Amino acid sequence: MNRKKLEILLSLLTVVVAIFAWMSVRNAVVVASSSTWLVPGILFSIYFILICLDSLLFRNILLLELVLALSLILSLPFAFAWFQLGAIMFCAYFIFLASRKIRRDMDLNIKINIWKSLQTGRSYLLIALSLMITMQYFIVIKNFSGEKKVPHLDISFITKKIAIPFISLINPQFKMLEDDNSTVDQFILQSQESFFNSSELSVENKDLINSKIPENLSLVEKEALKSHAIKSFTDAQSRLSQENKELILLNGRKQFSQMTGNQIVGTEKISDVFTGLVSHKVDSYFNPDVSTGEKNEVFSMILAAVLFLIIYPLGSILSIVWLAIIELIFFILIKSKLLQVEIITVSKEELR
Repeated sequence: MNRKKLEILLSLLTVVVAIFAWMSVRNAVVVASSSTWLVPGILFSIYFILICLDSLLFRNILLLELVLALSLILSLPFAFAWFQLGAIMFCAYFIFLASRKIRRDMDLNIKINIWKSLQTGRSYLLIALSLMITMQYFIVIKNFSGEKKVPHLDISFITKKIAIPFISLINPQFKMLEDDNSTVDQFILQSQESFFNSSELSVENKDLINSKIPENLSLVEKEALKSHAIKSFTDAQSRLSQENKELILLNGRKQFSQMTGNQIVGTEKISDVFTGLVSHKVDSYFNPDVSTGEKNEVFSMILAAVLFLIIYPLGSILSIVWLAIIELIFFILIKSKLLQVEIITVSKEELR
């Protein structure tokens, strides 16, 4: 197989895989039986690998950029919107930039280093593909009027590492959320601390007791009667305070149970309950039955933003595997004599 045939084969593969990849994004939203993450993840992994192979192997730069642009334009039939044309041009710029960086690094290398060359364009490719996938989801969810199937989002990490510290910084009352050992009951009692009666007798109450003590009693009798009255008063106050605590805990647990959708007994860790509460609210908001246009608009924008924040870091991790696969493919191509490595003499300028 000569280089030209290899370019044609890669062109066809890139276009075909791109079609199925963009179709999988649409199906993940509108087809109930479709895979939400697995199938799109596999297809876009192959798509990423093919883009890298194209950038490394194509001699004809014009053909390369036409194939890459066409693979992005093919997303339009599955989620058409005018502003997506702008997104396609923006992402095409990043993909072209990535391919040129990869090719330039290949040309500058004295010895071929596939891993090093691909690293120069990896982040640009990830940004472009993450943005395109996000835009596709946004447009499909925004425009599709039927029942939507949104991807399951595990935002516990975001809640614990970003949301809780941010809330604690704004309101010190929620500082307990950062403590992994604090329970729900402890949090409820701390947040309602101002409603508890103090165990110490106030000056007004002491004056009231003193005014009720008969003047004809001896000093010893007065002190004994005063001590008895204070003890009775503080005991009653403690019982009332304990009853208030139990009532507040009961109501607090009930409210947490209603908000999270789970039975709360009070011994659970407040950080875990709060994380579950946020997840529950997100799941309730990201309901497939959302029907109002205003809510759909907000819903689509929030989902798109969260998806981008998930897809890009996930792609950064998986791309290590993708680059290893590309190196393996090159190894197989060279060993099978489909590609050959030649040593050539070059001349270059040098300052002396």
